Order: sequence, then structure tokens, then C-alpha cells
Amino acid sequence: MSLLKGKEKVGTEGAAQPKKRGKVLRRALALGLAAAVLGGAGFGVKALFFTPEERSALTGMTSYGSLSTTIEGTGITMPADSYSVSAASSEGKITGVYVTAGETVRLGQLLYTQDDSELEETLEEYQRQIDDLYDQIDGYNDQIDNYTQQIGELRETMAQLVITAPFSGHITELQGEEGDGLQKGARLATLVDDSQMTLTEYFSYTYEDAVWVGMGAGVSIPSLMNTYSGTVTEIKKVERLTAEGTRCFAVTITLDNPGALTEGMTGAAWLLADGGEKLYPAVEGSLAYKSSKAITAQAAGELLAVHVDDYERVTAGQTLFTMDGSDYAQQVESAERGIAAAEKNIATARERIDSYTQRMAETEEKRENYRVTSDIDGKVIMVNVREGEIPRSGMTAVSVYNLDSMEITANIDELDIGSIQMGMEVRIVKSGIDGASFTGYVSEISYEATNSNGVAYFPITVTIPAEGALSAGVNVSYYISLGDDEEGVLAPLEALKSYEGGTCLYVKAEQRPENALELEEGVVPEGFYAVPVEVGTTNDRYARILSGVEREVEVFTRYQQKAPTGGDTTSRGEEEFSLPGGEFSGGFPNGGGGMPSFDRSGGGMPGGMGGRP
Repeated sequence: MSLLKGKEKVGTEGAAQPKKRGKVLRRALALGLAAAVLGGAGFGVKALFFTPEERSALTGMTSYGSLSTTIEGTGITMPADSYSVSAASSEGKITGVYVTAGETVRLGQLLYTQDDSELEETLEEYQRQIDDLYDQIDGYNDQIDNYTQQIGELRETMAQLVITAPFSGHITELQGEEGDGLQKGARLATLVDDSQMTLTEYFSYTYEDAVWVGMGAGVSIPSLMNTYSGTVTEIKKVERLTAEGTRCFAVTITLDNPGALTEGMTGAAWLLADGGEKLYPAVEGSLAYKSSKAITAQAAGELLAVHVDDYERVTAGQTLFTMDGSDYAQQVESAERGIAAAEKNIATARERIDSYTQRMAETEEKRENYRVTSDIDGKVIMVNVREGEIPRSGMTAVSVYNLDSMEITANIDELDIGSIQMGMEVRIVKSGIDGASFTGYVSEISYEATNSNGVAYFPITVTIPAEGALSAGVNVSYYISLGDDEEGVLAPLEALKSYEGGTCLYVKAEQRPENALELEEGVVPEGFYAVPVEVGTTNDRYARILSGVEREVEVFTRYQQKAPTGGDTTSRGEEEFSLPGGEFSGGFPNGGGGMPSFDRSGGGMPGGMGGRP
């Protein structure tokens, strides 16, 4: 039977708390070893300065058992998979309960329902807020459209603040002066094109078919006593009646101005028909400039500059006047700020819409909490709601446990956590009369220590595939086996001695064994013989002997120095030893975990000891 590490107790949260006896033993062993070293050092000093006293041999016994260690403790079972749901609201009534405690339910099975009318009110309020925000956005968009239109109009106006000549000609009737404050439409000058003149006269409809655009004409200017050639450039089929009742249409003749012709001169014209005859008008007219345009201010503002003089000849596109546009620029900037503010307000409104939309989605998701179904297969452990009642705020309504797999938490000593591995088997024994046994496994290891009274523990989770045979909240004992379970002859580590050929034990015998070694005189205590042995696995106190010695054999461990009368006895180790492969050095092994266990007939070692020996 393996030696056990010691019983464990359960903390307030159900986590198993191992007893400290195994650790105390290990630490006591370390203190004992340190004391042995100090004792050896004291003996050396005494050997140098005092007369050697007599010494006596201390011995131990070989035994039979294994080097395994068992960690044990207790824990409280909890389901590995559970589902508990709280009441969705402390205002809505429970409209239906469809399960009872102890009932087995399946994933998705309806547990209970609760009135969700309060959700509808919340959703309607959110929707009203969203609609109001969209109305605000429409208003902001209208503002942006108005500002954009204003900016367009202002920029068009600003483009007209520099006034240019629409065609080539000369300036007449100049009126504007620099510094004048002008209203839109104020007359600044007149631009005329006198390179050609026009004369409009009226001919009888008798000649309607004989007149066409492009036919030649002659124009007589009585005031200049000169005749000029022209061309018909326009015909308008109007009806003008003369005093004699003649119906006439208008014919416009264009002629080049040699420089002497001016607007308002009376002219008499005739048309040259194809046959060479002359056609005379019924009503004569007066000369007019081919083009004449009043130059006006296209926007209100101050006239900054006049770039022409009266009667000055200009060309098409030439700058005539410049007006101040600073007010319009400020208006543009103001409109742009208005657009930026409206856009910011729109962004804020959209963020609020997104927020309300998210809240609506979350509220819709909450509907599931008013029609509650099981998230797992399992057994109903608790039902706290009743149809027609209004549940308390935050109360647990229904709990469902899957009892197929249970868990316990065990706290592992810092000296043992390195030996715990994921998936390691754990023996579980149910408390009580039946003492049912289960096999669990390590499913989670925490490497963050928990300190209690100066001792560090590491919590691990043990999963127990119980298939419904374990309930939640049950006390169980757990057993974790560490180390080598193979049994064999065991010898105390301090009994191992090294010699030139390997390792040996000093065994006590009445007769010299056949395999006894010949060592230097005085090395082996009287009554003992050096026997070579083959050493296998070790732990911190014992070594398995593969060959060379049997169980229940008395072996020398070390000397105990006899003190003078009235003094204390001291002890010292005999010598350093080492095994091939570097297993031992200085009388102590490297590696090996746990203490051996022994059968009940094991050479004076008690069988079935709890904890570490």
C-alpha cells in the first residue's frame, strides 16, 4: 500500500485544503540534514582540538514497498456545466412556469415566460427619439442647401465685381467715380460699337418677295451730303401702317462707318432689285449704333476703381470697373461656418440614432430573457418563480445542472505542483456509507499560488465523469498518486556507501556473506560487512535495491558520537558516496519525489501509514 500524504480539509469555497503534515516532515527532514551537517562540522572541530571519544553505530532496516506518494484531500462537487438564469425584470409578471425541480430538461426546452410589455414601451420611446432626430437631420440638410445656394449666388456676384467690356467699342456717358457706394443696377457708363451703323426703314408689302437678307442697298445721309453702300442684314415681317394706309414691314440695313456717322442721323435708303431697279421705303429711319450697352453695377458695394475715361476706346474683355467684395467674402465665410455647424449637428444626431438603434437591438435581445429556455441538457435543481407573481430584482429564477460531469477544486502544495500534469488520473471516493468510487482527471492547473499561513498552494480542477451518480454539493475524497508504484527492496539513503567499484551497504551479519567486499581496515563497523548493491529509483529518503540485499536486513547508517559524562550525544555521517550516472553526491540523491510505501510485513516499517513517511 502506498504511503499517503495526509488528509485535507475543505475551505469556505469548497476548495480542498491539503494537510501540512507531509510538508512539515519534508522540512523537518531538511532541518535534520542541516543539523547533521552542522553536527559533522562540530565533530571535525572536536577531533582537531579534543581527545576523540567513543562512538556507536546507528542502523536502519531494509524493507519492502514502493516509492510512490499519494496526495489526498476532500472537496465539494459542483457541476462542470450548469445554467442559472435570473428574472429578466422586477416589474413584469411571470406568465407561465413549465418545469419543476428534479425534472430533466433538454437543450432549448422552455422553462418559463414573463410579461414583456415594458419592452414595447421602451422600444416605442426609442423609435420616437430616432424619428425626432431624423426630422432634425432633415432640417439641418435644408440649412445646408440654403447655405450652399447662398454661397453659389455670392460667388456669382463676386465674379461680377470686376466689370469688363462685353464687346469692343468706346465709352460714353461715364458716370461712376471711385469711392461711390452703389446699388445693384446703378448705371456706370455706356459702351457703344460705332464701327458699323444700322438703319431700319419700312417697305411696302408689295416688295415682300423682292427683298431678302444680303441684298445690296444704298444709304443717303443728307446732313453729310454723301451716299454709302450697305447690306440688308435683317427682315422683320411686322405691320406698320402709313398715314396713307400702306402696310409695311421692317428692313434693317448695316453699313460700315467711315468715322463720320453718328447715331440719330437721318438716312434715306433704297434697295437694288435683281433687275437693277431701286426699291424705296415708305417710311425712312435714322442711324443707330450696331451695338450699344449700358454698363451697370451687378452688385451693391463700393466702387474701388474706374479703369477708363469717357470716350475711351476699349476692347472686348477689358476691365472697366472694380468693386469691393469684402462683404460678400464675409457672407461666404459665414455661410460656410453655418454648413460646418449643420454637418456637425447631423453627425451628432446620427451618433445618437446609432445609440438608440443599438439600444433597440439590445432591448430586442432581452425578449429572449422573457421567454427563457434551457441552455444545456440537465436536471432542474431549483425553480423560484411562480405564475402570476412578480419576481424580486436579481433573484435566480431557475437553475439547471448537467450531472453527467462534476468538478472539484483541490489545492496542491508548492512542493508537489510540479508533479501534477494535465489529464492525470485522480481517484474519487464519495463520502458516506456507500463510499462509491469514481475515476476523475486533472482538467485545469493554475500556476498562480494562493498563500495561506505562509504556505503556498496551487489550485487545480479535477473533472469527474459521474454520469449522474454524483450530486452537486457532495463531499468527496480525492487521491492522486505520484512517483514510482513498482515495489521492491528499499534501503535508507544514508545507508548507501560508495566504494571504488560502485555502491554498497554495510549489512550486519553473524557470518561473512559470500559477496562481501574487502575494504580498508576501520572503514566498516565491527559486526558489519560491505555488500555491493545495484541501486534503482530513489526518492528523498529511500532507494530501491535491485540486487545485493534482501528485505528486513539491518544496515549501518552512521556513527553517533558518545559525549562525555553529563553531555549530549552527537552524530555524524560516515562519508560521501556517489552512484554511477551521478545519482548521488554527498550521501544524498538527486531527484526522486515522495516517500516509499511498504507492505504490512515490511521489516519494522508500519504498513498503511498516512501522508509522507
